[in-house]
Amino acid sequence: MLRRDFLTVGLTSMASAALPSETVHAAATALPRMQARMSDSICESYLVNTKLFFKDTVYGHTDAVINLLEDLGVRIVRERITTGTSIGTRKQQHAMLRMAKHGIRWHATVGNLSDWRRADQVNRDVMRHLANYYKPRLDGDLSAMLHSFGGCNEIDGQGDGQWAKHGRIMQKALWRAAKGNAATRHIPVAGPSTRTDITRRRASDLGDLSAWSDWANGHIYNRGNSPTREIDEHMRILRRCFPDAKRWIFTETGYNDSPQDNLGFTVPKEAAAIYVVRGICDFFKRNAIYGRFELLDDPDAIDYSTQATINATADRNAHFGLVAMTKNTISEATPDTWRKKPEYQTTRRFLHLMADRGRSFSPDPLRLEISGGRKDLQRVLVQKRNGRHYLLLWRDVDVYTHYPDADPIPVNPYTVTLRLGTQRPSAVFVPRQDDQPVATHPPRSRIRVPVGKNLVVVRLG
Repeated sequence: MLRRDFLTVGLTSMASAALPSETVHAAATALPRMQARMSDSICESYLVNTKLFFKDTVYGHTDAVINLLEDLGVRIVRERITTGTSIGTRKQQHAMLRMAKHGIRWHATVGNLSDWRRADQVNRDVMRHLANYYKPRLDGDLSAMLHSFGGCNEIDGQGDGQWAKHGRIMQKALWRAAKGNAATRHIPVAGPSTRTDITRRRASDLGDLSAWSDWANGHIYNRGNSPTREIDEHMRILRRCFPDAKRWIFTETGYNDSPQDNLGFTVPKEAAAIYVVRGICDFFKRNAIYGRFELLDDPDAIDYSTQATINATADRNAHFGLVAMTKNTISEATPDTWRKKPEYQTTRRFLHLMADRGRSFSPDPLRLEISGGRKDLQRVLVQKRNGRHYLLLWRDVDVYTHYPDADPIPVNPYTVTLRLGTQRPSAVFVPRQDDQPVATHPPRSRIRVPVGKNLVVVRLG
């Protein structure tokens, strides 16, 4: 949307200016009170998957990866805990300790489903490793590094005919080991993750895991469409496993931009840039963490001659990242050749706009009425410690077709009117476009804001 599209604003009517102050006050207090949440909690609701212990991939450039995470504004990374003395373990140790100094914490998955025969031993070994290696280097406080634990990865997709039984064995062992160790018992434990195609039958087979998990967990990929869809149904299915969960962590989600069209739904980079920041808000609205898979692409030599050659040579798994590889081999793909995708830039702008580190506080509600929106309009209100509110507005609309066409879908913006209980200055941001406001307004009690395909953030105050 062009900057000039934001220049039309509603003015308080001339007639209202002449009303007695008591009447104006009564009209203002009649507006509904919208509850706000802490702005910074959005940053705490975004996770990125990494593979820092994979030494034979582009993640082997450990310091370059950490620099990207810090620049992006990530607060949580997810990868499996490794132990021992391998190069991968040493890289992970270096990375996690360095990131902890910069406020980036670790959602650490423990073990593989295939470990079920020695589940207790595997989990106890991990807790001892954390206590013996990391704790002394963190002044005795593992919470400076550990955000949470997670159960085994995609337990219903490992080809194990007794995956539900074995998954429960591993989750119980994780719970006992984590809660039985003084160094880790205060770290939240999330359940195991399940595939994005989880069914009610499979969820019923897995059963209630609430006795061995603090948080619910799952994977949900958006099939190249608007992220608003399918979240609620997915959560309803997984309620069978986590009936009392107050907090959800979706440890894998996101978009794939491989140009092939024979394996799943892939979309162009521009679509992911629009969808993901909306998705962060969708999940935040449901008190769930949005776990983006993953930070880096893999090198992928594609023959672009025809769609058939693309399908034959492209590796779909190489194109989930926020950062693209411009070289075709791992040895050539040094950090100076990496390219930040539009999604990276958009997410960075949004997280930096929302960032507000500090102690927890109780945000003030805001008297606010929103009119003019349609059924697809979504909204969330947050507040920073300086008193400013931020209204997040987005729509549940598709913006691109899937590959091979990958064509933009026109989305005609419509205008919503914000009516405030008190006059406030405002600024309108569109993270997809810029880190600076696309429009600013002096104090007023009515503001008109166009909302199209992109997330729109209205700063009030």
